[in-house]
Amino acid sequence: MKQLVFRSTVSSYGTDRYGNRRYGITIPSKLREKGEELYGKEVVVIVILPDDEE
Repeated sequence: MKQLVFRSTVSSYGTDRYGNRRYGITIPSKLREKGEELYGKEVVVIVILPDDEE
């Protein structure tokens, strides 16, 4: 199992063909190479909200 930790923002990516809203997480550009390894793969996402963003 590989682990990659970074800080990002959840963004709206419009809707799918059924009208359901879609969301995505942007991987920072400094992690581009590692992000390419993730493309198309199933991942486990754990969300932790920082104390300064409640």
